[in-house]
Amino acid sequence: MASSFPEAGLKKVWESDFIPSDHYGGHGSPVIAGERAFLSVVWHERVASEEREIDTEVMQQLNHRGVSPELGKKMEEARLTMNARLRGDKLEEWITAWTDANLSDKEKVSLASWVASRFRAGRTALPLGDLDKVSKRQGKPFPNLAAMKEWMASENLSAEVQEKLLSSVPNTMKVAKDAVVCLDMATGKQVWKFEAQGKPTGRKSSSTAAVVDGRVYAVGSTHLYCLDEKDGALKWKTALPSEGAAASPLVVGNRVYLAAGSAVAVDVSDGKVVWEQKKVRGDTSSAQLWKPSNGEEVLVVNGNGGLFGLRPNDGEVVWTVEGGGQSTPVTDGDWLVIYSGSKDVGLRAYKAKAGGAPEVAWSNFWITLRYSGSPIIHEGHVYLCCGGKHQCVDLETGKVNWTETVNSTITSPLIVDGKLLVLENNGTHLRMVKADPTSYLQLGRAKADAMGCTSPALSNGRIVVRNKEKLICYDLRPDK
Repeated sequence: MASSFPEAGLKKVWESDFIPSDHYGGHGSPVIAGERAFLSVVWHERVASEEREIDTEVMQQLNHRGVSPELGKKMEEARLTMNARLRGDKLEEWITAWTDANLSDKEKVSLASWVASRFRAGRTALPLGDLDKVSKRQGKPFPNLAAMKEWMASENLSAEVQEKLLSSVPNTMKVAKDAVVCLDMATGKQVWKFEAQGKPTGRKSSSTAAVVDGRVYAVGSTHLYCLDEKDGALKWKTALPSEGAAASPLVVGNRVYLAAGSAVAVDVSDGKVVWEQKKVRGDTSSAQLWKPSNGEEVLVVNGNGGLFGLRPNDGEVVWTVEGGGQSTPVTDGDWLVIYSGSKDVGLRAYKAKAGGAPEVAWSNFWITLRYSGSPIIHEGHVYLCCGGKHQCVDLETGKVNWTETVNSTITSPLIVDGKLLVLENNGTHLRMVKADPTSYLQLGRAKADAMGCTSPALSNGRIVVRNKEKLICYDLRPDK
């Protein structure tokens, strides 16, 4: 790989045909095996329908956020009684004073801009109480438009909310297929495409496929699929404990491990469930196997309520420690590192302890909007490119060697030839950073036209990123 990016920008090799994303295809990342690229997608489309449904897209158009009843009441009282003559700087000063007095530091990160938008709209903002009523109706389709109108009237929704709903709820319904697309790495042309009947799960379904020993393991809306890498032929499929998993399968030996509502292990030969551990809830963080020098191998899962260590053979919980969230844990020898939004956890290192749960070595917590990207351990240092910053921390001591403010979030970095590659600014740009603990050194920054929630894949100097409508391959090799 080149030591920087060309001044003229990244050299594009190919673009794929259309592949949906976000509400219509999730945020799963590409994976490369040999001379092929693979992408697992729950492929949504809309079809004409008499039914009407309020879904997450509709709620986005209504500008709704779920807040506590207490905060919602304070917001509405302030919005309806604020001085209507406030304009410009005076209005912004009033908004800042209100948020400082009524929002916690964590709430400011996630809610301040939304709260400000409602105050700027003043009395024209849609009533929050009505929006809360509408939100509770998500996922419960009406048989027809007349039934939706009858429900709106029965809930005494304001005329403004009713009008907005009628213009926002489409006369179509989502349908979905579970799909895996295989592309030629030289041309981007489709080699094969697998499809099976799926269920609309929106962007919840954001899993990345695994390619191991000639097989592709992919998580769909409701099933785990095993396909032949050569032609996409179905080997087996297995129903998952819950729908819409975003975690990716871990394939080791004769097992597939996955967090899909609960933690499960599946036999690679036939797809039969070997065990299910319902004590471990979660479907966003991917499982990892950890073999410390002073203990037995454990399956590590970052669940909803903490970080769990399971026996790989039967799924029994061996230990539970603080953690939880969307980020995938990483390991190196006796070290286990996680990134979590749980209070006081943040970027945390655990060290293995013989006969018991790992012990906290250090923590580095800060309040940010997302705790989703996964760290990297490289040559005795932890690199994290998430939470609005790039950071290097000494693995042994927890000392922060450097921190750089960068708009990277959700996506996880790659490391190759001693260089970090990470998307930033919601995926618009790709940044190259030297993996050097002594100082932060940006080696390159170039437009990538990718999605900010996905992570790139790299092979033989070629990087594949996911765009909102396709995969794009760039050549990062030095000019000959």
